[in-house]
Amino acid sequence: MRKRAGIFIDGTNFYFIQKNFLNAKIDIIKFVNYFKQFYDIYNTFFYLAYKEEDEKQEKFLKLLAFNGITVVKKPIKQLKDGSFKGNLDVDIAIDMLLTKDNYDVGILCTGDSDFEKLVYVLRCFGKEIICVSTKESTSIELANAADKYIDLREILPLIRLE
Repeated sequence: MRKRAGIFIDGTNFYFIQKNFLNAKIDIIKFVNYFKQFYDIYNTFFYLAYKEEDEKQEKFLKLLAFNGITVVKKPIKQLKDGSFKGNLDVDIAIDMLLTKDNYDVGILCTGDSDFEKLVYVLRCFGKEIICVSTKESTSIELANAADKYIDLREILPLIRLE
């Protein structure tokens, strides 16, 4: 019997990785299909802080939603100092915990060290956690906490956006 998996993609982190480390774009549908080879995917969540009225981004999010991916989004907020904020780390953590009974394997697509404690907690519930990112953008703490680490460069030929 195949294990069930949930995929949780930190969209902002994924964008940063593609732009700064991979110099390539990832086809999210191919990415999900890659994991379907090994697991029964109960759901894929894509988290994104978005720019309001950005038609290109809205088209991308619709493409994901119409392909069965649950899109969780928040508008980017401009702070008083002029900087921007749009963090969904808490949303990812809550969703991974609330849906833990729906999967055996959590595929966490980020390199952010903020998720280290979440990974340890989920492992206490018997969940296997796979971290998917790049070595340059993954904290040693998160890589160490996860059961398995997959470098996006290793699977890029299979998931590249053509």
